[in-house]
Amino acid sequence: MIYNNIFKNISSVAWAAVFAVAPMLSSCEKDVVDLKPVATFSDISAFTTPARCELSMIGAYDAAQCGSYGGDYTRGYPFGAASIIQGEMRGEDMNLTAQFYKITYTSTYSVTSTNNTYMWETSFECINRVNTVLKGEADAFANKVITEDVSNQYKGECLFLRALTYHNLMIHYALPYNVEGNNSYGMPIYLTPVNTKAEIAEALKIGRSSVKDTYAQILKDLNEAESLLPNSVAANRITRACKGAAIALKTRIYLHMRDWANVEKEAAKLTKDATVAPFSSAIGNYTLESSPATPFTSYSDNSESIFSIENSSTDNGDVNGAMAAMMSVRTGGRAICTSSPTLYNSSYWLGDDKRRSLLMYQASNDYYYCDKYQNPVTNQEYAPIIRYAEVLLNYSEAALRLGNKPLALELLNAVRNRSLADKTKAYTASSFATDKDLLTAILWERRIEFHGEGRRWEDIHRLAKDDLCPSGGIPAKIEFNNAKVLYKDGKIVPGTGNAFVVNGEVKSAWYSSSAKFIPYTDKRFIWPIPQDDLLRNPTLAAQQNAGW
Repeated sequence: MIYNNIFKNISSVAWAAVFAVAPMLSSCEKDVVDLKPVATFSDISAFTTPARCELSMIGAYDAAQCGSYGGDYTRGYPFGAASIIQGEMRGEDMNLTAQFYKITYTSTYSVTSTNNTYMWETSFECINRVNTVLKGEADAFANKVITEDVSNQYKGECLFLRALTYHNLMIHYALPYNVEGNNSYGMPIYLTPVNTKAEIAEALKIGRSSVKDTYAQILKDLNEAESLLPNSVAANRITRACKGAAIALKTRIYLHMRDWANVEKEAAKLTKDATVAPFSSAIGNYTLESSPATPFTSYSDNSESIFSIENSSTDNGDVNGAMAAMMSVRTGGRAICTSSPTLYNSSYWLGDDKRRSLLMYQASNDYYYCDKYQNPVTNQEYAPIIRYAEVLLNYSEAALRLGNKPLALELLNAVRNRSLADKTKAYTASSFATDKDLLTAILWERRIEFHGEGRRWEDIHRLAKDDLCPSGGIPAKIEFNNAKVLYKDGKIVPGTGNAFVVNGEVKSAWYSSSAKFIPYTDKRFIWPIPQDDLLRNPTLAAQQNAGW
């Protein structure tokens, strides 16, 4: 079954933050099963056959891929592309060549700016779709439409998607777990569908939970999802959540909570409790691919991708939002988000590292571009959400924080060594004089390994006030630098060139005066609740993020 062929044909719209009435499903899907127009289904009839139950479940993934962006289902909000691109534009390892993401890049967003507004709105649209499907599938099981095993799988998938979406909201709209302030605001927790006037009235009473309570709900969903989900979903093991995906996501959540012991506990489930490489998982049969390029060149079938969001040539974030469209310098790509010398000039990224093959050089401007997404004409690559490499690096950091440096080093090398042309360059215990030195290497490895996958902002956010390697806040950004000219603050000045040099200088003159370092204590470190929700929801209006 080609899931994206039906995504847009079964979409429902719950207005942003779920405060408007909307039908459960709309349009029809004739390519999959002969149904009357889904728009004519009531909330009950949408779950009266196994086929309709399956379509409804796929609709929940649809909402995660592309929600409503100005009335169109494009741009890949929240997870089809936008979470990745916004995660990179909030960091410093990609530069901006145009005005397209300038509001994000320069942190000049407001309560009405588009990127932060639609991330909020499509995320809550997704949560409401998930809650609607969750209830409908439970009713279908009670009515003996689907079996208990199928019901459990659907419930687990819904809980996984809800947890994933809430965490993405937390890293953009709430302070990190270990940072006090902003009245400890987390997210408003919606656990039931909001599709009637009565349900809207109840939802309007729900205020923001605390950061800790929001994380507790995320973990509750993931723990239950783990207990319900199978090891894999035969239909599509990468783009349908399974047991391993729930466990893997928990390693990320606990990392953000700085609960190192539980990161280690969850990661151990996916490493056969081994303490030496090569690491692999009996749950989901995950392992690192021999080539770092394989999860991207074979995005629909590889052993490393634990969960991705499906895109296709007919259903993606389109030319204004898809990953390849934004990052690629290949024919058809717009090359708007380019890799930065802050990353590729780093001494931590060796010149013969195989991951260099996932950069593409453009001689005309002496710059490198992320080449993980290689189909800018079709924009059909899956959006990588979590890979096995992340589980190992999460585990590595937790092991170090808990005092197990040998295990931390082994896990770090497992990821790094598969990309080394010369294995004699592997790290050894003598490579690091202090715990801070080893943690710095782990964090750099994350920057290199997950470049172009949206993980950079997540680390900046969680490390804002770290005891060993604090990010401190939003990093300063480099203006797009060209060998012939330097575009600085909208003006053309003589260029300096910045083609890759290991440990090469990153000059202060390259930095933008409009994208300076912003401490995490500044209101701009987290995004504001959008104006539309402030107007329609008095409860949230009284709980706007501090300073906004």
